[in-house]
Amino acid sequence: MNTPKDSITFVPRQRRSAELHDIPVLIVVGSIDALAPMPAERVVPFEGSMFIGRREKTDSGEGEAFWLVRDRMISGQHASIARAGSGFELTDLGSTNGTIVDGVVAQPKAALRDGALIFIGGHVVVFRLVSVTELAAIKQELENPLGPVPTANPLFAVVCAKLRKLAESDSEVLLTGETGAGKEVYARAMHEASGRKGRFVAVNCAAIPRELVESELFGYVRGAHSQAASSKAGIIEEAEGGTLFLDEIGDMAPELQTKLLRFTQDRLLIPVGGTRARSIDTRILAATSRTAPPTQSGGSGLRADLAARLGAEAIRIPPLRDRIEDLAALIGFMLEDRERRFELAAFQALCLYGWPGNVRELGKVVVSSEALSRGAERIGAEHLPTAIASTPRRVRASPSGRASRPPPTALELEELMRRFNGNMLRVARELERKPALVYRWAKRFKLTADDYRKKDE
Repeated sequence: MNTPKDSITFVPRQRRSAELHDIPVLIVVGSIDALAPMPAERVVPFEGSMFIGRREKTDSGEGEAFWLVRDRMISGQHASIARAGSGFELTDLGSTNGTIVDGVVAQPKAALRDGALIFIGGHVVVFRLVSVTELAAIKQELENPLGPVPTANPLFAVVCAKLRKLAESDSEVLLTGETGAGKEVYARAMHEASGRKGRFVAVNCAAIPRELVESELFGYVRGAHSQAASSKAGIIEEAEGGTLFLDEIGDMAPELQTKLLRFTQDRLLIPVGGTRARSIDTRILAATSRTAPPTQSGGSGLRADLAARLGAEAIRIPPLRDRIEDLAALIGFMLEDRERRFELAAFQALCLYGWPGNVRELGKVVVSSEALSRGAERIGAEHLPTAIASTPRRVRASPSGRASRPPPTALELEELMRRFNGNMLRVARELERKPALVYRWAKRFKLTADDYRKKDE
């Protein structure tokens, strides 16, 4: 949550044209001082141009919008965004700390692609071109999120709007996406939005031994097999009146998929060893992380006929790297009520990382980094896994043509102060930063130059 000192204010200068299809927007990921902004402050659309700074311009042009940010690392007049030919371009207005676009310092201009990641001061933002439909979907999500964390990603917001509508029906739905992307989370969200009174029952089809899947799903009657001393209800029956979520359904044996297909068609339950069918009201939601298309009968993987029965079209939950706009909001949710802040280098590394394990991996990183940083003022790069802290970055060309390194971690700054015997001017030259900024970093890390100077100096 933003504090009054570090709040963000969006000041639109002109109403957006209803006919404009590709609307430029800035989506705020978060900042080192206010991890995730309030929902109303996450997205700002504009038309012709956007000015970014701590102070409003007095010579604003027609149609110019303002993003006023109370961030000590952002200059009064920091940067601007405007149309350039068929695209958009960011111009750094001579800011003190520079502006980085997709890992490269604007010197002073940088072309903006759709989805460009922008580091400005202590903030991280994403530039997007969205349609009217996508902008409306984002607004709906921020006001009334489907899942536990509202998404500000345009494509995923549209997906959530579709899932919200499908939740009101009793039809089957197939979710696809990489492992850890959140398929079960959104299946549960659909169940909660459906109003169904029964339970939400989740089953990982890949975790049940093949020979037990049928008995586990459909149950069995007494005497159905050697271990059936009495009848046992199956998982489908446990979800009666509710929702059954079948995760990794593509790993289910083809013959069992055939039986499941039959059940989705008539909703008649026949336990193993039984002869009498019973009508049952259980909704089926399924998911698979397989990227291959459905197979025909007899092949391994999800059968094409079952995939067709699970909805007109599979709905993809995007990986975290494709919706980096939600990173800080997810971290804030995972930290619960523990208010923690990040060092700049650590926050930027999290945004640059590819997240192969998706949201599930992020959860583990948040738990470990929070534990490792206890006693420290902020979560630093040294508290992150090595793979994230050492995330490769593109060469950042500075306005002078030299490579501009990212802000140092506490350990890096301490090593430089020790190497140069506490001479902060030499440390600043090594970091290619102004001495005043290096002194602020040292104060943040509780490092004192006198502690590193020789005794005789």
